Amino acid sequence: MLEHFEAKYPEKEDMYEEEVAQLESLPTAFEEGEWSREDLEWIIEWKVGVFLKPVLRNLRENDDEEVRTRIEEAVHETSIRFKAKALTSLKGIGVPVASAILLFVNPNRFTVIDERAWDVLQQTGYLSQELSEDPTVDEYLIYLGACWTLANEYDVCLRTLDRALWVLDIEGESITSD
Repeated sequence: MLEHFEAKYPEKEDMYEEEVAQLESLPTAFEEGEWSREDLEWIIEWKVGVFLKPVLRNLRENDDEEVRTRIEEAVHETSIRFKAKALTSLKGIGVPVASAILLFVNPNRFTVIDERAWDVLQQTGYLSQELSEDPTVDEYLIYLGACWTLANEYDVCLRTLDRALWVLDIEGESITSD
């Protein structure tokens, strides 16, 4: 069922082809330390769209060494909380952008927190609280846990789930149990 909604995602996401290419290359680039600021800026553009300029302006206030250190921590540490906190310690990076970076670090383990997807999960009872205006690391951990549960329930990967949730919200649909 979720695959049906994921199939509509390419029609709705302008950056779909770039996203697929980046999902193929960036996890290895992050693991090998071969990523660039341009890669990071692409992830930010993919996540924030129209809010790109202020986020990038703030991100550029971090020196290169600080950015590299925080990204390396996010790639190599085991604690998800620590990964997210390392990223959000950078100027310009909030939890939503940090979650997007984590997605491209390891799409099999992480998904990107999104207000639309959160709303679908809340409406269907997978999440019990509303998402705050400035999501916290704790909210990301709750969201990620709900996504892992749902992905396991429907036997889909996190990326399939994320794309389907995004489309479900746009189309005003709901997840129904089989």
